[in-house]
Amino acid sequence: MPDLSSLEEFIQRKMSLSKIPGLSISLVSERGIYSKGFGFRDVEKGLPATNRTVYGIGSITKSFTALSVMKLVEEGRVSLEDEVSKYVPVDVRPLGEPI
Repeated sequence: MPDLSSLEEFIQRKMSLSKIPGLSISLVSERGIYSKGFGFRDVEKGLPATNRTVYGIGSITKSFTALSVMKLVEEGRVSLEDEVSKYVPVDVRPLGEPI
């Protein structure tokens, strides 16, 4: 893995400017895996963020799902016109208006 000290300095600087208490990052490439926590996972208790910290992200998962699906649409791997059951082995029936 290459020297990532400039990346770590950048992260620390941005965290300070944005008042982000903590974050974890993982980079995966053919050169290897870099995984590290920065700051705190719990500021009040002084618990550090690590590469294994689990963060609660709440409703933002809907945004990740939508972005991922639209990426697959752009790649031609799925169609928004298809039934969900074509891709997921469950019986999904919308209630009311088509979605």
